[in-house]
Amino acid sequence: MRHAVVTGGAKGIGLGIVRALAAEGWRCSVLDLDPLGAAAAAEAGGDHLSVDVTRPDDLRAAFASLAARIGPVDALVNAAGINLTGPAEELSDEDWRRVIDVDLSGTFFACAAAFPWLAPDASVVNVASVMASRARAGRVAYSAAKAGVVAMTRTLAIEWADRGVRVNAVAPGWTDTPLIRGQVAAGTLDLGPVLRRVPMGRLATVDEVAAAVLFLLDERASFVTGHVLVVDGGYLAAG
Repeated sequence: MRHAVVTGGAKGIGLGIVRALAAEGWRCSVLDLDPLGAAAAAEAGGDHLSVDVTRPDDLRAAFASLAARIGPVDALVNAAGINLTGPAEELSDEDWRRVIDVDLSGTFFACAAAFPWLAPDASVVNVASVMASRARAGRVAYSAAKAGVVAMTRTLAIEWADRGVRVNAVAPGWTDTPLIRGQVAAGTLDLGPVLRRVPMGRLATVDEVAAAVLFLLDERASFVTGHVLVVDGGYLAAG
């Protein structure tokens, strides 16, 4: 059975990815501080480790433990992320560091910790965002972090190619997640203007993003590396 490790798999896009992998017969290990990660892993018939992706030593210990118990890692999906918003001049130093630490550094730390345990033909998929390519007021830290994830993905792809490890990213657009629903309910996000700029006129579903991840992990994408697969209903293409 193929072994996949998913960071941030407790909810949202990460949970959708865990469910999609399990449906395809993968054994999933969920790394997430959120207690809901245990439920996600149980539903998928896999394992849950409460790990902070901003702590490299904890990640190294987690991957060593998983490899000893389960075997090599065939797939790593980095979906752990947060988004703290606000005007750049008002964003606190703490909030800036927290977003960069989780979204960018956490992705790198997970990749580095996993590397010794990756199977020779393993595949890594990092969850980036369309915000890496298109600016939106109030998201300076998130956009910077996700742009870094894209650059890191391309660099790791060329560094790890000689070992047969592929490294790609997905860049979701506006997606129907509990976070987005919560912002709408709280009145902090008006979907009307957003959806008017999406040519397909709707949010992505978590399942659609997960399907893109599965494609990049699949052997049918065996010559695809260093690529960013955008799942946005035409949002970026519309300018």
